[in-house]
Amino acid sequence: RMVVASDIHGAPVTAEDLNIAGALTVLMKDAIEPTLMQTLEATPVLVHAGPFANIAHGNSSIIADQIALKLVGEGGFVITEAGFGADIGFEKFCNIKCRYSKYAPDCAVIVAT
Repeated sequence: RMVVASDIHGAPVTAEDLNIAGALTVLMKDAIEPTLMQTLEATPVLVHAGPFANIAHGNSSIIADQIALKLVGEGGFVITEAGFGADIGFEKFCNIKCRYSKYAPDCAVIVAT
């Protein structure tokens, strides 16, 4: 169920209400797939944020973290971005992504400029 708007009374309007759910599904079906890239050091990197997720709030997807954790195994580590600042990215990372996924970071790097 995709809520795409609110009506004048504040009730949610869904993609199904607008008869566009099928079209949106076709457009979004490939967006769930992570992109395999390579760093300058030739290390493989999975980049996955879903459509516009990283632009909107600066967090990679839970699916990307799950894939990465599975690939690196128990001895590996995963680096995930938590956003543009403590006021939006890190707050959403802690209050939404970590709570929903049941994952918690072992450390954090804060960049102050």
